[in-house]
Amino acid sequence: MKTTHRCTVLARHRLTPRTVRLTLGGPTLTGLTPLPAQDIEVLLADARGSRVKRHYTIRHARPQAGEWDIDAVLHPGGGPGSTWAASAEPGSPVEFVGPRGKLQLRPADGHLFVGDEASLPAIAALTEALPAGQDATAVVETESPADRVPIAAGRVRWLERGSRPAGDPQALLAVVAEEIRAGRFGQVYVLAEAGAARAVRELVHGAGVRPDHVFAKGYWTADRRPAVTSRNPT
Repeated sequence: MKTTHRCTVLARHRLTPRTVRLTLGGPTLTGLTPLPAQDIEVLLADARGSRVKRHYTIRHARPQAGEWDIDAVLHPGGGPGSTWAASAEPGSPVEFVGPRGKLQLRPADGHLFVGDEASLPAIAALTEALPAGQDATAVVETESPADRVPIAAGRVRWLERGSRPAGDPQALLAVVAEEIRAGRFGQVYVLAEAGAARAVRELVHGAGVRPDHVFAKGYWTADRRPAVTSRNPT
């Protein structure tokens, strides 16, 4: 059974014009070391006062200090997740469950990571955790170059969505198809909008990558805006 943590926002840092990093701390986090890209389920209330849950990737953990960092994308007019992330300040209380998630890195000669803003914290954490000598390529779509954050992959292909609808998989599909044709990937991780993740997974399977070598997960759905990081529907 996952532990419910009652913690405090310790710090707030702007990473990009739309992304903030919140540092959460509390005694129940002391000694806990989450796996790369595991997340937390923040317990919130919507505009009607109903209980809702939003997921955020644990970007960094400092077990000795009892601190975890999460990154969140802010969307004007967004839902409970965006509202909380936009208003959380040092000293604010926060209640969440975690760490959660079953994604694990597997040894491979080549890794391909595919995603968007919502999965940037997860992709960054996963690429940083790869053992030395294991090559990684990342294909990531963002609204604009201003949304980019560092990724520890040997090769990163950034796609700019611009005015196209978030969750439209066509640009990702085209570039992933190029990468699959040009390289050999022992493991593929697809972390994107649910429909886009399914489409990319089917493309990768069709290109001959075995299903047990592909991890695909919807981090949000097109009718609910992402609030990153990790699975962050707002």
